[in-house]
Amino acid sequence: MLTMVSMDFLKLDRKKIVIFGLANKKSVACGIGRVLVEAGAEVIHVVRSPERAQTAKKLFPESRAFVCDVEEEDNIIRVRDEIAARIDGPIAGLVHSIAFANYSEGLKPFHETIKKIFCRPWISPVFP
Repeated sequence: MLTMVSMDFLKLDRKKIVIFGLANKKSVACGIGRVLVEAGAEVIHVVRSPERAQTAKKLFPESRAFVCDVEEEDNIIRVRDEIAARIDGPIAGLVHSIAFANYSEGLKPFHETIKKIFCRPWISPVFP
């Protein structure tokens, strides 16, 4: 007999978790968000555009969404301050699920991605 194991082994009930990178229902950030909500966490999304904020509200109606293009460091500081002003209590965790699709070299199989493009998410100001 298969027994379901509680997904709250991290004790996330009522903890606030900020997720960067929600794009749509197929994104990794969406899957993570669903698991966190099921565990009782308060999920806060940070997305790249107002359009994605609308998507976040449709997918997670109980969650707040903030807009931030992380390629501009001023935006990161602004969204940090906005979250701090609007969220009561501490943030228990942060999920980095930002992905960049760069087709400047055309659409290629993953294994042909050049290093510069592959490393772009780690070179952005999110990680100064």
